[in-house]
Amino acid sequence: EPYAVVATQNSITIKWQTPDPEASTLHYGFFADTLNHTLAQSELTKKHSITISGLSECTKYFYSVDSQSMKIDNEERSFTTLCSHADVQKVWVIGDSGQPGESQTKVYEQFLNRIDHDLGSLSMWILLGDNAYRSGTQKQYNQGLFTPYHELVKRFVPWTVIGNHDARRWAYYDIFDSPKDGQSGGVASRHKEYFAVDNGNAHFVFMDSETVDLSSQGDMANWLREDLAKNTKPWTIVIFHTPPYSDGGHHSDNEHDSNGKLKAMREHFVPIFDEFGVDLVMNGHSHDYERSKLISGHYGESDTFIASEHIMQDSKGCYTKPDAKKPHSGTVYLVCGSSSKLDEASLAHPALPFSMQRMGSV
Repeated sequence: EPYAVVATQNSITIKWQTPDPEASTLHYGFFADTLNHTLAQSELTKKHSITISGLSECTKYFYSVDSQSMKIDNEERSFTTLCSHADVQKVWVIGDSGQPGESQTKVYEQFLNRIDHDLGSLSMWILLGDNAYRSGTQKQYNQGLFTPYHELVKRFVPWTVIGNHDARRWAYYDIFDSPKDGQSGGVASRHKEYFAVDNGNAHFVFMDSETVDLSSQGDMANWLREDLAKNTKPWTIVIFHTPPYSDGGHHSDNEHDSNGKLKAMREHFVPIFDEFGVDLVMNGHSHDYERSKLISGHYGESDTFIASEHIMQDSKGCYTKPDAKKPHSGTVYLVCGSSSKLDEASLAHPALPFSMQRMGSV
């Protein structure tokens, strides 16, 4: 059924697929019962994509889609354009969420309880990869994403990064478009695999830890430096799948784990996060929850982590950082890969003192 991709401050793209080739019609407007704008397709196709432009910033719109060959649930179908500023932002983050079943359902229900079932209070929805098990096929995306999160898909862009399971098939980049031309914020990457999104007071950086060059002078690393250097948002949050630190289902001390991707992200990208004062890095991959304090300067294995040297602030209360970006001011690293699956884990990495072998989301 229809879903949104590539939101900007003044546009959004709606995509969907139908069983038969057809020319569909999209209606939108400010009120659910007054969809007074219409965009129609002229060509017959099974794979539909319509971009709505000329929208107002930070504004909620309702929309519906007509189809001859598929029944579509148009009840309360909406989207919100990106905001320049926001007093409060509430973001739901799930990782490795693509295994349908009781665990996935319970995590989703707990999230709905946490927000008192008020989806209107949510600002963004972020997925940390492995959104469809086991191989990221179209059918598995229907089973692991579009069906269980039906009401979210009707209202929010699923801002996501590719996971190692998503990368096993072609469906990921057929389903998701990315703002590679910088239209959603940040510096244009010109690569579909990594991009930035500015929403409210946060600069979100979405990267590919699975399929691109992870070297320190590769295209993604060089783009990241340029993007972070030009970022003026007070909050900087980086998202990719494979974590630089983990002692869960995957082990960052093992240089061969995940074909060396954990090691590569730690050695080649953590120094960039340190240089530009990134606030928060979120990953999946290990099916557990792990979190650091504000740390900086640690690029080796866990036995080289020295608390007095690498922890920038060991407060028992709220962490604080300068308003202005400052190198080595500390970054929180967070692994949330337990939104549908759990691993056996020792959870003993000294940089990650807050760790739980529990289902959940953030």
